[in-house]
Amino acid sequence: MRDDTRRTADLAIGYGSVALFVISIGVLFWFLVWGVDRPEPFPEALDRGIRRATEGRGDARATFNVLIVLAWGFLHSLLARPRIKERLRRFAPPHLDSALYSLVASAGLIAVCLLYRPMGRPVWELAAGSALLVRLLFGAGWALFAYCFVHLDLLEVTGLRSILRQQDGTVAPPAPFHPTGPFLWVRHPVELAFLITFWAAPTMTSGHLLFAAVMTLYTFVGIDLEDRRTLENLGAVYLDYVKRVPQIFPLPR
Repeated sequence: MRDDTRRTADLAIGYGSVALFVISIGVLFWFLVWGVDRPEPFPEALDRGIRRATEGRGDARATFNVLIVLAWGFLHSLLARPRIKERLRRFAPPHLDSALYSLVASAGLIAVCLLYRPMGRPVWELAAGSALLVRLLFGAGWALFAYCFVHLDLLEVTGLRSILRQQDGTVAPPAPFHPTGPFLWVRHPVELAFLITFWAAPTMTSGHLLFAAVMTLYTFVGIDLEDRRTLENLGAVYLDYVKRVPQIFPLPR
């Protein structure tokens, strides 16, 4: 592949990663507010195929929903492992690592939200003041998510920054570990924000509850693995951070 063609392809991957990440967050918001309990199947043709596979004798919707969430979580975690990254570098250079990871994770999240089968039996239904408080909590979760990205570089997270550096011929010096903002309250504020949005539902159906429970389980497994990897990479400086700052709940120590 010619250099100019490769540069164009790399930029397309980088900008596509940013765009798909933003789209995936929008789809997740839609899913939590409307999609998880949508009364009408979406999209129709896809839903008919899934319905044939999950209905018949008994109802396999819960099993199907758990499997697609776990499949996304497994893929999400697998691609983050150093050995898998090394094997993927046979096909893609290192500066594309983060962008390709973000693309797969974002596409997988969109697929989960679109394929998830509604299970509309209500578990709890809040009204009046209690419902308003839960809606405000839901908004607070998304506000925390936005605040976290004030302290994170979105282009770095989605891999575009690495691609731009490679094309400019610059090398980023190792950044010192210096948590700021919400990262001074908890070590994983982005995950905390998502957990709040998963559970803050004035009307909780069995399908929504199942999604929130499985995603919560995956979140705690994922942040534990992330803490271990970061501790191996940073050593004593991260160990001191672990001792001072709670993992995900901002409780005093």
